[in-house]
Parts: sequence; structure tokens; C-alpha cells
Amino acid sequence: MKNYTNKQAGVLILKRGEELMSVLEQYTVEHSLTGAWLQAGVGGAGSAVLSFYDLDRREYVDKTFDKPLEILSLQGNLAWVDDKPFWHVHGVFGTSEYGTVGGHVQRLDIALTGELLITPLETKMTRGYDETTGLKLIQ
Repeated sequence: MKNYTNKQAGVLILKRGEELMSVLEQYTVEHSLTGAWLQAGVGGAGSAVLSFYDLDRREYVDKTFDKPLEILSLQGNLAWVDDKPFWHVHGVFGTSEYGTVGGHVQRLDIALTGELLITPLETKMTRGYDETTGLKLIQ
């Protein structure tokens, strides 16, 4: 992981073999982030676990993609849940057949590079349980 940071934003570069969510957790600690927005993620992945939230069943349904994917877009945010940092990231990925897949990113293994723009927020964002959806939403 390499990062180029100033007070307004940071560019985070992930290397081959790194896993997105664990790098984001490390970045959070190293930069003492209270909240942030992740945008403009591009690069290439070797595998991914994506989820779709089934509102009727009130649970995430996971799907594993064990093949190379182009990272077309990553968007998300950092908020706090029960005094712990929580990155909520969605992604859109291109396949070798020139199709796309997308969803909530549970795991993303970098195969080529991962280039992200992270904008820190001065306000601490928190998530709390929402009875209607069964999710912890930003308060």
C-alpha cells in the first residue's frame, strides 16, 4: 500500500496481493479517520466476494467471483458502528466477456492495482440499527 495524502484527500494505491477491506481498515487507523468517503476506485482484481441485500429475508446473499475483474468503480464511506470503524463499499466490475457485475464488496483481492481517492470528513459519522430495513444505517 502506498498513499499520497493531504488535508483534503488521499490517493491510496493497493498492490497485487493486497485485500481491499483490510487495507482500508489499516488506512483508517494510520490516518485517525473519524469519517470518510471513498470514490473513484479503479484497477484490477483477481477475485471478489460481492453481496446483495435481500430486504424480504433481511440478509445479505453472497456471490464469489474467482476470476479476473476490471475494477470499474468503487464508492463507499467510513462510519462507526458500536465504536468500531466500518467501511461500506459498493463496486462495479467488468468481466472478460465485457459484461458487468456489481454489489456490496465483502472481499476484493487486488491482482493488478487498486487506485482509490479517499476524502476524510471532519465529522464523525455513525451507523445505528434501522428497524424497517434491518440494517445499520448512517444516523
